[in-house]
Amino acid sequence: MELRTLRYFIAVAQEGSLVNASKRLHITQPTLSRQLADLERELGRQLFLRTHGGTELTEYGTVLLNYAQSITELVSKAEEDIKLPERSVTGSVHIAAGETRAMSTLAQAMRNTRNKYPGIDFQLHSGTSTDLMDGLVRGQYDFLLECELQPHVNLNVLELPFQDRWGVVVPSDHPLAAKDDVQLDGIASFPLILSRQAQRVGSLRQWFGARAGSLEIVATYGLLMNVKWLVKSGFGIALAFEGLIASSAEASPEGLSFVPLDPPVHSRNGLLWRKTMLSRQAQAFLDEVNALCLPAGICFE
Repeated sequence: MELRTLRYFIAVAQEGSLVNASKRLHITQPTLSRQLADLERELGRQLFLRTHGGTELTEYGTVLLNYAQSITELVSKAEEDIKLPERSVTGSVHIAAGETRAMSTLAQAMRNTRNKYPGIDFQLHSGTSTDLMDGLVRGQYDFLLECELQPHVNLNVLELPFQDRWGVVVPSDHPLAAKDDVQLDGIASFPLILSRQAQRVGSLRQWFGARAGSLEIVATYGLLMNVKWLVKSGFGIALAFEGLIASSAEASPEGLSFVPLDPPVHSRNGLLWRKTMLSRQAQAFLDEVNALCLPAGICFE
């Protein structure tokens, strides 16, 4: 399976048409069609359905697309790192991150890194820690900022000196908005919007305890920003980290309020990276993170 063929395959999957993909790749349509046919014969599976409107991925094609994109991204990243001039500290640092105010620490480290090495840039990849973990293990990302920090035997871990506080996000005219904090009994009667990740692991799941199965969960989310529209519409109240869309200090401009949980629930955050040699630019960034976090942070290598 050649890298060039995988790139042809990705182009057709993205364009949904042999005609458009051949124009994008600057090759003839018969040549592209022949390359795809050879790939299907090699794998012994049909990857595309040919339709009047163009092409659609089969189930096997969808599986291959995920692998093909990972492979081509890794090759591009390897070429980028290897082609750097000797002793230069330039290039991209790939950081995967969930939504947390702990990102402010990394933002400071990014700024400090750029001040020392203007040739370094940063590529951010947002998602839940669970969704992004596979990319870190495969080498697509240099680092992962994990919310709800978990033990990792096969990864380096730097615990960041910042913990997120859990609470409920409600409309500012909601009965709970006037409270200083809320207990489980106080929210159990309302429709709830929960983080999928927090449902499976972490301190929030422990806070629910045996009541978890009896709660009315009307929606779950990965990233939080769209959840504010559900809360504003009255669809439900959301359990979330403080400061992302509302804070206990004041109501948000969108008319939402944050009320912390009682007893308090906090989530630890950590920076993860693989136990392999980092690129020069990634190491430069890590040095700045360490300077900000240590000795406050706890590093496991």
